[in-house]
Order: sequence, then C-alpha cells, then structure tokens
Amino acid sequence: MGLLGGLMGAIWLRGQSRSGKTTALVARLKAWVAGQDPQAVLVPGLLVLAANNQNQRLLADLIHQEIRGSYPFVSKTPVAFMADEVELFFPLICEQLAIAPSFPLRLRPEMEQKLARELWADTLATWELLPNERFQNRLVRRLLDILLLAGAAGIALAEIPQRLMVGQLSLLTGTVAIGAETNREEFTETAGKLIQQWRDWCLGRGFLTYGIIYNLYGQYLLKNGQYQASLGQRFGAIFADDGQDYPAIAKDLADILLDQGCTGVFTENPVGRIRLGLSGDPDYWSQLAQRCEVIHLERPAGLGATLTTQIQKTVTQPQFGGQLPATIQSIQTVARAQLLTRVGEQIQFLVKDQGVAPADIAIIAPGLDEVARYTLMESLAVAEISLEPLREQRPIASSPWGRSLLTLLALIYPGSGRLIQSQAVAEMLMMLSQTASEKPLIDPVRAGLLVDYCFQPDPERPQLLPATTMPRGDRLGYQTTQAYEAIRQWIEQTQATHNVTPQGILQTLNQAIQTFYLQKLAPSYGQLATLRELSETAQHFWQCGDRLERQNTITAQLADLLQLIQAETITANPRPQYNFNHQPLNSITLATIFQYRSARRHHSYQFWLDAGSRLWEKGGAATLFGYGVFQRSWQGEPWSLAIEQQGDRQRLQNIIQDLLARTDTQIYLCHSDFGTNGSEQLGPLYPLIQATQECLQSSLEEDRR
Repeated sequence: MGLLGGLMGAIWLRGQSRSGKTTALVARLKAWVAGQDPQAVLVPGLLVLAANNQNQRLLADLIHQEIRGSYPFVSKTPVAFMADEVELFFPLICEQLAIAPSFPLRLRPEMEQKLARELWADTLATWELLPNERFQNRLVRRLLDILLLAGAAGIALAEIPQRLMVGQLSLLTGTVAIGAETNREEFTETAGKLIQQWRDWCLGRGFLTYGIIYNLYGQYLLKNGQYQASLGQRFGAIFADDGQDYPAIAKDLADILLDQGCTGVFTENPVGRIRLGLSGDPDYWSQLAQRCEVIHLERPAGLGATLTTQIQKTVTQPQFGGQLPATIQSIQTVARAQLLTRVGEQIQFLVKDQGVAPADIAIIAPGLDEVARYTLMESLAVAEISLEPLREQRPIASSPWGRSLLTLLALIYPGSGRLIQSQAVAEMLMMLSQTASEKPLIDPVRAGLLVDYCFQPDPERPQLLPATTMPRGDRLGYQTTQAYEAIRQWIEQTQATHNVTPQGILQTLNQAIQTFYLQKLAPSYGQLATLRELSETAQHFWQCGDRLERQNTITAQLADLLQLIQAETITANPRPQYNFNHQPLNSITLATIFQYRSARRHHSYQFWLDAGSRLWEKGGAATLFGYGVFQRSWQGEPWSLAIEQQGDRQRLQNIIQDLLARTDTQIYLCHSDFGTNGSEQLGPLYPLIQATQECLQSSLEEDRR
C-alpha cells in the first residue's frame, strides 16, 4: 500500500532517525483532513501528540503550513493533554474520590518538594536518617519520583510497596538492596503510605503535580465510561509522533480512541527511547503496532548509513573493529583544560579557514559543567564565533539580575537579615545603578567601600545608612553618591508606603523591576526570562499560601521564599526561547546528549566532548530510581546491577546509532586522559578513540605550542 493509502484504520510508521516519519505523518494528516466535510455541523476533532514541547510546536507549525487553517486540531504533549483533561474533568474525579471539588492549581516542582518535605517531616524524623539536608531532600525527591513513575505506568498507589519489595530496591540508598537491610520492608510500607498521604493532602487543597496528574488520569479518568464516551465524541483521529517516548497510559488512551473507531497514525523510532528511565515505556507503546498496518521507512541518514555497524562492532568487540575512516577523528590531550582549548581551536579552524557555518557545528557532551561551558563560550567569543547552549535553563540565583532583587526585598522587609551577605549588597548596588549602556554608576570598588561603611547588618532590620556616614565620603565622587542615595531613598520610601502583605510584596517586586531595569535598560531575552520567572515564582508561592493554613507571619513566609530561590532549585528559564520565524541562529549548538536527542537536531559536524567518560552510556540524564519495576513489561523479577548494565549497554548502542544519523560530514571524538575530578577516562567509547586517527589540525596546534 502506498504511503498515502489506507486513510481509515490505524497506521504505524516505523523508522530510525531522519527517515521521514514526521513528514509521512503530516502527509497522512493532510489527506485525512481532505477527506472530511468542512461544512458539516459536527466535525470530528483531531488530536495531535508530540514527545516534548519543542517538537510539539514545530509539528503544529508544520501542520498549519500544510492545511492552512482549514481544519481545527488540538496539538499537545501527552502530559499537557492529560493535565488539561484532569483540570477539565476535575469535578468528575472528585465525585469518584468522594472529595469536595475545588479549582485545581498546578504545583511547581520546587513547591512540590518543599511542601512534601514539610508534610512528611514528622515521619521522616522517626527514620533515623543521616543529619544531612541533601540526603533528606534526595529521599523526598525519590518518593515523589516513584509517584510519577507509578502514575505514568497506570499502576495503583497500593501496588508501589509490593513492587519495590519484589524488585529488591532500597528507598534509603536509592539502589538495589544488597544483603539483609534492616527494616527495609517497614520503610517501604511506610513510604507507600506517605505517597498516598501526599496525594490525598494535595487533592484536598486542589494541588496538582505531574505525578498526581498521571495518577488521576490513568486510574480514574481513563477508566470512567462517561469520559471514554466523551473522547469518542470529541476526536475522530489521533496522530502521535515519536510515541516511543510516551508514558504507558498514553498507549491506553490510544487504545480507547481506536476502540471507538478513530483513525490513528503513529510513528516510532526504535532507537529513540530517550525518556526510558524517566517516564517513557517504549516496549508497552510498541504493542500498539499489533493493531496497526506497519510501514517501515527504510532511509538510512547521515554517517549512520555507512558507519553504524562498524562503530557498534568496535565498541562491543574492539579486537574486530579495525581502523575507523577519516570521517571520525579524535582530539586527544592529557588534561581536560587542554582538551577544551584544542576543541576551540579546531572549531576556529573549521569556521575561519574552511568556511564552515557555525550553525553546522554541534558540541555534544554527556554532562556540561560550568568550566566547560564558560571556557568554550569565552574562547569562541574571542574569535567572534557565537555559541548557543541548547534550551539553557539556569537557576534564578545564578543571575545577578535575580540576586539583586532578592537582596533588595530582604532589605525592605524585616526578618530576612540573616539571608543577606555583604558581597550581595555590593552586587545589588552595582546592578541597580546600571545606566542605558549597562555600565553601573557605582563601580565594584566604591560598592565595596559603601558596604564596608554604610551597610548595617541586623537579623531583623538591616539597612543602608546615608553616604555621609562614611569618613572621607568625598572619595566616592558625586556620581556614586547620588546613585547610592537614590537607591537608599527608594528603599525607605517603599518601606513607608507598602504594607507587609503578599500583595504588597508582589507590588514592591514589580515596581523594583520597572524602576531599576525595564525603564532604564534594554534587557536581553535571558535577562527578561530571569525577571519574569522571579515574579511568577513569587506569585505562585503566595497562591499556594492562600490554600495553606500557615501559622507563621508574612515576613517569615517571605524569608522562606527567599531561601527557596537561593537554594538554586528554581530555573530562570523554564520556557526557553522559541524562534517563531524558524530562522535558526548562526551559532554553534552546545548541548547534553539528552538535550540534543530530545530536540531532534542534526548537524554536519559533531564534537563528542568527554568521549572517554563513563556517562555516555547513561545518555546524559540520570534515570529515576526504580523505573524498571514500573514498566508494564516487568515480570516480577528482582532488579539487579546486571539488568542495569544490560540496559546501559543497549542505551549506548541507541545513542551511537541516533547521533550517527544526525550528522552528515564529520565527527570529532574529544578525549582527555583525565576528567575534571582527576579520574582516568576509560568509558565505553574508549575503543572508538583508539581506533581513530588524531585530527591533523589539532596535532599541528599542539606542535606550535
């Protein structure tokens, strides 16, 4: 049957990376739309799903271009669709659970962690845990992740303790239980009760988290006959792209739609499986193919068309792999600092001497530390080559734009003096005195002098004293003195006019952003994202507070908010920039393996950074604890290190195959003998490095030094 044949029924498009799956899906969608009657009173809805938010936007734009607005459709990621459905049918869920309905509010991850720890504090105190805050936070996160995994798999909360026990997993260590662990069964049973308590507590206040959304959708909505009937009435077709990354309950949703006569078109990349270990269940999703006509799209792409077999053989059986062709070369050094320098030099050679466009180059790493990020960005900036981290998300507290406002709030309102450091006040003075050229009127030296002489620390009411307090204040200069006094007087006026209420604090924050930043400066997208997220975080914090029976004062709650943000758990850019005109920046892409594969990017030149690292087989993203026992295919066997290692080996093969298909010209394996922590780099890709010839240009640069 041709690619556009068989418009009715279910079609399964299976192919590897860049084989044309999405294009074929859109072509079938266009043909399905052409077969509908646009004049009908009731037109069947069209549900379009994509694996993540970025791909969903691109797919929706592609569909708009093809059908040109001639037919309405709903385009979502699976979790976004389920979240919308849970909110829409929340009264129906509350009726099933016999609880009073309330307007649902989605909790952000940082608030989820904070509130869960507070709720479980008494129970966790009886567990005799290590007196280590990081350890306890990880335990809380582990419990919340288990709720997420169970919900995504459509597993009832009551089954969680049994699965953990049979799987021989230890909650306290976050690993496979080795030997007879004291009270493991008791801890596991209690953990199950804590998870149930958390869900019930949240629902009683109308709070929703991703884990609770999955649980409610899989356990209540999907099993409700009234809801199933509504799905059949609302949708006439489902088109799902990259289904291998969907949670198990998305397959249940597709089954229900197909049972009700909907048309279905699904795509699968067998080597995709990017979210396996997070919330995806590719094995269970692939069972849906049994209900479909399967079409194999055989179109090998990139270097994978010729090198996949040889490279995989070199990794698994180095003695039989042989020498790799010149399309894969290595850059090798002893120290990692040298490696970063050599990588920068090779990129400069490609761009300046070979005429390669920066947009054709990608640097891919299993994990990106601050040293590597800064070194690469600075070395390439000197050569006037732009480097853009892919979908960069950094904590609010890592930006001086965010930190300065936190310090300002702590100075205005009482009770937060212990959260202020002298250097933070100096930074605040510099940031708030910026001019249109972003040059501060108070330079670092004078800011330090002002803090030394004019900042009066106090646990309750820290304050800035007049500039005349400083002996020999003439050393500051007129410009600095005026700028400092303007900031100090603004603080005093705000203290006198604003009430200590949540609304007053939010108003103060908004006025500070307007006065010191938006009215004087032209912030970049990243800086605006920091300001926006800080404002939204504060609003969300007080929104949650309205539903809680807080006993502490407003100023104490403000101190909690400041500490929460200073803990660097809140990203400053949860919704990274999206180019609506689809014109990619002429910049080198810097990404982790997980980010790069999730974005479905492809480049002519790839630099595999830290190729000798053992993290390559992890895919650049840690899997969630216990994910294996929450897969639908789990047969009840104990989880083990051997099973994990087997999964890591398969993941590595998928990564290699995927990345090879996403490059067309050249791969550079970038390896240093020692990593950032001084350990020897002998990871699973080391045989590849040994089988390559070293980059000639890189060697010449080393000889010159």
